[in-house]
Formats: sequence, structure tokens, C-alpha cells
Amino acid sequence: MKTHAERVVGTTTGLERLVYALGDLGSNFVWTFCSSFLTLYYTDSVLVSAALVGTIMLVCRIFDGFSDIVAGLMIEKTNGKRGKARPWFGASIIPLVMIQLLVFNVPGSLSMSAKVTWIVVTYFVLTVVVYTINNVAYHAMLPRISLTSEDRNKVSSLRGIFSFIAGLLLAILTPKLLAAGGGEKVQASWTRVALIFSILCLIFEGICYLGTREKVAVCADTENRQRDSHDIKQGIKELLSTKYFYITVLIFIACFIINGIFLSTAVFFTRDVFGNADMYALVAIISILSAVVVMAFAPKMFSKHGKRNVLLVAAVIGIVGGIIGYVGAQGLSVPLVFVSTALHGVSLAPFVAAIFTFASDIIDYLALKTGERYEGLVTSVSSIGSKVGTGLGSAILGWGLALGNYDGALATQPQSALAAETFLLFVVPAIASAVCFVCMWFWDIDQKLAVMRQTK
Repeated sequence: MKTHAERVVGTTTGLERLVYALGDLGSNFVWTFCSSFLTLYYTDSVLVSAALVGTIMLVCRIFDGFSDIVAGLMIEKTNGKRGKARPWFGASIIPLVMIQLLVFNVPGSLSMSAKVTWIVVTYFVLTVVVYTINNVAYHAMLPRISLTSEDRNKVSSLRGIFSFIAGLLLAILTPKLLAAGGGEKVQASWTRVALIFSILCLIFEGICYLGTREKVAVCADTENRQRDSHDIKQGIKELLSTKYFYITVLIFIACFIINGIFLSTAVFFTRDVFGNADMYALVAIISILSAVVVMAFAPKMFSKHGKRNVLLVAAVIGIVGGIIGYVGAQGLSVPLVFVSTALHGVSLAPFVAAIFTFASDIIDYLALKTGERYEGLVTSVSSIGSKVGTGLGSAILGWGLALGNYDGALATQPQSALAAETFLLFVVPAIASAVCFVCMWFWDIDQKLAVMRQTK
């Protein structure tokens, strides 16, 4: 049985896990809100073409990949009384909520070219600058507050549950708040919703910042000195030389394409294909509740069967769910669509619980290999993958709608748009799940870590 001191140094308490999870709850009131509803806002309220929206989002994410690395390097060079990653997380909270308000308030008096400029600038600042710092710092705190793989699985699983809770709240509240303000075509309704969610982000991320502490004493041998440029270059070299870097990036991209495109496309699909906008809330509730149930058991499943095996099965479920949903949509079968939605949640949950521990595993792997811990640098991998994945999801959505001749000004969409929405909602996630399966087939870091620890 561990002593109190060992528990504090090596693992987290229930309160620490809760406080840390509230940070992700808060950030999703910005990130998930944007990834799920920003395309709808731009196409139906600002009346920008779907293809242009998708292109803007993808181009910004290309820059985002570079900014993630920069953010990771800034964290690597930080050593202060408040920690290494935590100061950056705290400093980014207020700018994050402020820029979200600007993103969802494109002035109606501007010309279309000026509106597009406003969109590019505000979206760039949100995704490439502010959210990057916030997200990289948040996830860089994980290996510094939780120092064992088993404990990180617990922390990450609870974080994932709160992430899904945020998605559930957004799915239920957003359509109702928009309708109460006049609908998705009215700017004032978006302003009110963005303000509410920005305040919630401020509250929950503030609690996370004030309630977390980095356990810096554990890594005193590397944190009592400032890393020079040689250390950082060596860290980059070591990171790029391991296959786990590339696997992690690909899995993040695939998972965030699945998560982002499913929720954002479901907004269009339920309204246009089934002619029932209220159905979106049911789709989201079924998906998220299924995910939360599975998420609660994820740590035990990982401990008993191993992360790799659990995620391989989850990827297969995702493929099957996509096929069932596509078949159901062709016959306008609500039951089959709901079954597919439930399988989507079951499939995605283990990945959401596990993938944010991948960076921590890589940090441990490199530490055993080189004697150095590169928390900020390696954590930027997670952020790169999540941002690129979400950006690709948004771009695929925009381009797919454009190919289907979607027009936000129309009350009824053409059949080609309905076909595009169906493909985007079910086939694209199935393809991404197949990518996850292939990637996990080559993920063997747990075995490598076990061997390396035995030889130390």
C-alpha cells in the first residue's frame, strides 16, 4: 500500500483528477462549439460559401501545425515557481474567451470581402495562436501531475468523460438557444450563445488553473537547469526518429476528423435529410451517452486487455457503425441511424480516453532512452494532430457540402446536398476508423517501455 507521500508524488487524488478534467470541460465550450457549429454560422448567417469556409479552415490548420511546435518549445524553455506548462495555460484563458466572441460576431455591415478578412484574421488568431497555447499547455500538464501510465489512464478517462459532457451540453443547449434568439440565420442569437459558452469556458478553465499543481520535484534533475538549444534540437531529433511520433499524429488526425465531422455534419444531416432539426439533439445524446458509459470502464479495459487491443476493437466498431448508418440513411431508417450513432460513441470513447496518454508514453520512452524529459515538445504532437484533424474535418465538410451544391440561403437543399451530407456523416468516419485500426496495429510502446524499465 502506498504512503501518502508516494501517492502525492506518483499519482493523483480524485480531486486533482476532477479539477484537471474541468479544464477540458471548459476548453470544449470553445473548441467543440467552433468545430460543431462554426461552419453552420459562416454558411447560414454570414452567407459565406461552404467551399471557402473549408479552405480557410484548412489553410489555418497548416499554420497551426507550426505554431504547435513553437508552443511546445516555449514550454520547454519555461521554468518558474508556478511550473512549466501551467503558467502558459493560465495566461491563455482570457484571450481564448475574448477571441471566441470576435469569431462569432462578424459585423453584418461589412462587405463580403471584408467579412472574409474578418473571418480569416479572427479564426487564425483563435486556432493558430491562442487555442494552440492553451491546448498544448493543458496537455503538457498531464505528465507533470500524473507520473505513472496507469494513473494517467484514469486522469485521461475522466477528462474524456467531461469532454463528452461538454459535447452533450452543447448539443442540447445550442439549438435551443439559437432558436430562442431567432434561429441560426440571426447574428444576435449567435452572439448570445457565444457569450454564454465563453463565460463557462472562463469559469471551468479558471478552476483548473487555480486547482492544479505541477509536481516539479519529481523531475528536479532536469528542471533545476535551463535547457540550451542543443537539448531542444536533440529532443526534436529523437522525437522524429521514433515511429510512435508518426502513429500518434495519424491517430489524432483520424480521431478528430471523426469527432469533428460527425457532430458538425449531423447538424445539417438531421435538418435536411430527415427534415427534423430537433433530431440533432437526440443523435448527439445517444452518441455521447454511449461514449460516457464506455469511458467509465476504459481504465479497467486498458488494464485488463491493453490499450492497443481495446483500440483495435474500437476501430472495427467504428467501421461497422459507419456502414450501418449509411444503409439506414438510404432508407430513412431512424432506428438504424440511432444504432449507428450509439456505435459511433462506443468506438470513439476508448480513443478519447487513451490518445492523450500517448504523448506521456512517448515522454517516458524518450526519458528512458535519453535521460531527458521533453514534456512541451512531445505534447505538441497531440495538439498538432488534434488541430489538423479538426481542420481537415471542417475542410472536408465545407468541400463536401460545396460538391453537393449546398446553399445556406435556401430553405430546402437539393438532393445532391443530402447525398453529400450522408456520405460525410457515415462514410468519412468509417474510413478514418480504418486508418486508426492500421495505426494501432503497429503501436507496441507498452511492451517497449516494460522491457526498458526492466533493464534500467
